Amino acid sequence: MSNNTAINILLFCLADNDAEQIIACCRRAGRVAHTLSIETGEKLAEVIVDKKWDVLIFDAERSQLDAQRCGHLLRKHNADISVIYMGEGDPLNPPDPVVVDIISKYDIPQLVSAALREQRSQNLRRELKLRELALEDAEERNVLLLAEHLDPLAYITDGMVIYANQPFCEHMGNEDLEGFPIVDLITNKDQARFKNALKKQQQNKDQQQLEISFAHSGGHEVKTMITCNSATYDGEECIQLSLQNNDSNNQINGLDLSTQMSNKYRFQEILQEFIENERNSDSSLVLLSIDRFSKLRQSSSLLDVENVIEAISKHVRENLPAQFYGRVADDMIAAICHHVGSDTALEMGQELCKAIENDIFEVKKKSLQCTVSIAITSINHLTPPRAGILLDTLFHGVEKTYLAGGNKAEIYYRERQQLSTVEAATSIADEALSRGRLTLLFQPMINLGNADGDHYEASLDIKDWVEGEVTAGELLRVIEQEPENNKLDHWIIVEATKQLAKERQTGHDLKLIINLSGNVFHDPEFCSWLSVAFKAAGLPPSSVILQFNEESIANALKPALNFAQQLQKMGSALSVRNFGRAKKGNKFLSHLQPHLVKPGFRKTDTPSNEQIKEIVEQAKVLRSRVLIPNVGSAATLAMLWQLGPDFIQGSYVNDPMPSMSYEFASFN
Repeated sequence: MSNNTAINILLFCLADNDAEQIIACCRRAGRVAHTLSIETGEKLAEVIVDKKWDVLIFDAERSQLDAQRCGHLLRKHNADISVIYMGEGDPLNPPDPVVVDIISKYDIPQLVSAALREQRSQNLRRELKLRELALEDAEERNVLLLAEHLDPLAYITDGMVIYANQPFCEHMGNEDLEGFPIVDLITNKDQARFKNALKKQQQNKDQQQLEISFAHSGGHEVKTMITCNSATYDGEECIQLSLQNNDSNNQINGLDLSTQMSNKYRFQEILQEFIENERNSDSSLVLLSIDRFSKLRQSSSLLDVENVIEAISKHVRENLPAQFYGRVADDMIAAICHHVGSDTALEMGQELCKAIENDIFEVKKKSLQCTVSIAITSINHLTPPRAGILLDTLFHGVEKTYLAGGNKAEIYYRERQQLSTVEAATSIADEALSRGRLTLLFQPMINLGNADGDHYEASLDIKDWVEGEVTAGELLRVIEQEPENNKLDHWIIVEATKQLAKERQTGHDLKLIINLSGNVFHDPEFCSWLSVAFKAAGLPPSSVILQFNEESIANALKPALNFAQQLQKMGSALSVRNFGRAKKGNKFLSHLQPHLVKPGFRKTDTPSNEQIKEIVEQAKVLRSRVLIPNVGSAATLAMLWQLGPDFIQGSYVNDPMPSMSYEFASFN
């Protein structure tokens, strides 16, 4: 049964007879009424969180709760539910803003008609909200695409610059050109030609190209080829200027001449940077290859082939909105689609295949048709850390698609150590355990504050790891898709506590932070098992701190809170890694009172003093200690001394080791 044949109705203090009449009347109107009768405000607060309701019918005569209190509860929980007041009253003066209608309890048909009307209104509001969110997301993506576009771009209206990206400003030798008269950027000898070009653009809208000499702020002239296009910016009609440097500069700037996309060297740099900074953005990498390209080259001149590539690149831009494009081989074009999932990218790729197949290309006065093979892969936390590996993986995907007939777009997965399913992650973990490939690494933490004892952080590692293989971190994250699977966590605890107990036997006051998956939150017996493990190892619970990813905590807040309380009662504590990177923020962490937080700085990050200060201040609010990772130099340490974190770790101190053998006294 489709959703539009049903209506979900909350009945507040209605008599059974009235409820039956409402259900019967809905049935006569061709609708199935899913109803729930409730009597108290507490029950109302509970049910509006669990399910989406279309309408609430409020019996004013039988209810012990007034309509104002009912409205307050709905607003408190942000519940968009229309209330129909069942009783006598002045319809011009509803008892609360959430009340949309006042209907006599003796007029059930009118009441049901009002409920169906409100359901339609609510569906429209929900659809409008979704479209507003989609529009907001699209606008954010467009702004990002515009700001990070590699080509110098500017938009002008009425002779004034209303937007100029950073490459355009740099080309002119200025920091900001917004509100600047465009003719002031043109040398005197070319101003008349440029003004005529603008007038012509406004009249016929056709694209124009001309060479203009710009007056650089440094006092010299810069001769540049510009392209004029009619466009809109922020809802306003304007003219887009895009600058093209000379051929040699294009090569230096990393541009391919035929497609005006990044060349393979520049694109690989862009992809590497994107992987390092946007691995959690649910994006896609798309690779396109021209089918039977070698045959095309043999039957055509080099210039003709480049013309075909140029025409195909235009189809790529039109049918595949992306943040970055690159020509990565003679017959291959790649695109990075930011915040576009692989399923959506697949749909766009299929449309791109159709568009190219239906186009007619002219080569040596002969008409020919081309087809392409497209491979798509996700860019997420499972993505290999090297751009070259990712491109090689997609190359195999394109080749496989071409050998299967081509003219098709497909999502391609890594065949080696595939992590597309939980079953694969589980089998990889089991295999690694059985072959003895899993181990723990221990990284020392230098105490800059007043914490007692020396500290290490224990992390899972895979022996003899090679590029392209699953990392231990990926394994731990993916296995969280199966919350009941904590076999790996048990193994980590047993191995870590065994080594910690051995080191503490010498009388050394050591404390160990152990990284686990969020699966233990869902195991009600884990803390009891952990207590037994501590006793078996002869360890005080205070010597162990369990560390979890912030996003894992955010995704299972209630069980995580219960887990933290059990740890606290036991005498142990909880720590948070990747602090500050969860989309939901860290406000929920105030309920957990973490003992320590470790910000999610990557090795390639260079956090500013202000960012460090903000992290330290957030930790103070949570009453947590702060561990700053990836400290690689004495200069960084000197800066951190002044900002007040409690611990540091990184290559300047010591890289992770297979044992807890660091000489803390040797650190100066």
